[in-house]
Amino acid sequence: MGREARSAWLFISVPLTVLMVFTLAPTVLGLGLSLFDWDGSGWPRFVGLANYRGLAGDASFGPALKNTLVFAALTVPASVLIGFLLACAVNAPWFRGRTTVRTMLFLPTVVSIVSIGFVWRWLLENQGGLVPEVMRRWGVEPPDFLSGGDAGGLGVISWPMLSIVMVQVWRSVGFCVVLYLASMQQINASLYEAAECDGAGRWTILRRITWPQVAPMTAFLFITSAIGALQVFDVVVAMTGSTNMSAQTDRTRVLNTMVLAEFRQSRLGYASAIGAVIFGLTALVTAAQLWATRRGRA
Repeated sequence: MGREARSAWLFISVPLTVLMVFTLAPTVLGLGLSLFDWDGSGWPRFVGLANYRGLAGDASFGPALKNTLVFAALTVPASVLIGFLLACAVNAPWFRGRTTVRTMLFLPTVVSIVSIGFVWRWLLENQGGLVPEVMRRWGVEPPDFLSGGDAGGLGVISWPMLSIVMVQVWRSVGFCVVLYLASMQQINASLYEAAECDGAGRWTILRRITWPQVAPMTAFLFITSAIGALQVFDVVVAMTGSTNMSAQTDRTRVLNTMVLAEFRQSRLGYASAIGAVIFGLTALVTAAQLWATRRGRA
């Protein structure tokens, strides 16, 4: 092994060790623990796939899985699309105050989720909340955003879960805008000049030049947003105001809140089985998006 190779391995050894200790090892241990029944004391008892069969018959698991998938299906494309459109507007030559607007859009990403949950619960509270009161002033009867039932009458999502989706989109749009702006500023200006000389309109330029040029960033945002959405926890707890299972009804329960509840009951193997489901969903979605990205480049 040459000197450069040794230096390279030396530099990556620290982050690689951290990755193995805090990511890979817990993942492998969690997958293994999902095959055991263990309350944290004594020796684990091997039960095979019993924990997974238990999930199939768990009345709480179905709604939690549905809420998690619906949350991801709504927040990911909405955040990326809105972020792209806002970035296009902010990146326009005529736009003034780009730095200020970019900072304002990015602020929700770095603000404490506890503060965000408190403010949004106050805004959406049915009695005295700003949003419902404004709707009543306009002659519109507001839904119960925080504890209402089905939204839209389709049985797909409840009003509390839809409110959580809206808050998450509001949180994550700024992150998408900042990354899209960085990507757009790397596009060769001669491409736009040539398109304008050929008489291309704004929509054509956006569709034929800007969107294809930022495709790698779009793929990155879709993958990272999907991973985060399938592992959603903090925004749900912040918007419901509690980590207790009693506050996580079928309207707002997600897979990670089930994991916490099972750990609190010392059902570590069962909680690990739910974690394994989250891991499987994340791996499946990530693999599908990577495949679609590579196919699009071919």
